[in-house]
Amino acid sequence: MKSKTEQLADMQQRREKILEMIREDGTVTVKALTDTFGLTEATIRTDLRMLQQEGHVQRYHGGATLMTGKQNTGAMLLERQTHLEEKQAIGRLAAQHVENGDTVIFDSGTTTTAIAEAISHIRRLSVITTAVNIALKLGGEPGINILLTGGTFKFPTLSTSGEKAASFFENVLAEKLFLATACISPRLGLSFPSETDIKVKMAMINSANSVYVVADSSKIDKVSMFALPCDWSHIHYLITDSGISPAQVAAFEALGVQVLVAQSVLTQKRAV
Repeated sequence: MKSKTEQLADMQQRREKILEMIREDGTVTVKALTDTFGLTEATIRTDLRMLQQEGHVQRYHGGATLMTGKQNTGAMLLERQTHLEEKQAIGRLAAQHVENGDTVIFDSGTTTTAIAEAISHIRRLSVITTAVNIALKLGGEPGINILLTGGTFKFPTLSTSGEKAASFFENVLAEKLFLATACISPRLGLSFPSETDIKVKMAMINSANSVYVVADSSKIDKVSMFALPCDWSHIHYLITDSGISPAQVAAFEALGVQVLVAQSVLTQKRAV
């Protein structure tokens, strides 16, 4: 039997996972949480009540939603605004791999948005994306053709998801995919706090000739709840920042993944 300290630690870890799920999807039901964690509704409702008291979520009958949802969606802001300097550096490096005439798939997220912000050198491009904000950002650019998938809207990532979004890619052929991830580990692959986008991400991978995973170094050697069911032969490049260690680079390259390291402006200034 676990001690009281261990039980409290488990409870805190579970609440953090629940919050990650809500930050990913925007909302969650009590039933989905009981199915995921194998706990009673009473326990899950207590967890949601505590998260509400901490100011993270707003409870409703049968579930909870992210507190910042309405405000961020109205302002077209993504939920995860962390490691922005590193993501901008990754975006600039990734943009160098986009060429005129390409057909490119952009996953949703802050890092892929940074790529979209850095492709001003492109004059002819076809973009397929689940990200509403990326579609709006590039939609007015001359020479860029935008295809936005259908599906269920997820406000934390300003994106579409679900079966309809996945089915959109059935007949799509693209040169490149820029794929976002919550966590990436040489041993355990790519993983996410929610399973809602798993089918969409696999559909994207199956539609692309070259797959670039874009992830800042804080996500490396981390694992989340739901794994992407693909092997490393599907992943061709990892674009990350200078926080990655030589041992981590070697581990990915031993799997056949080419690692591209972006230098942030601050890192470049320090080197000078």
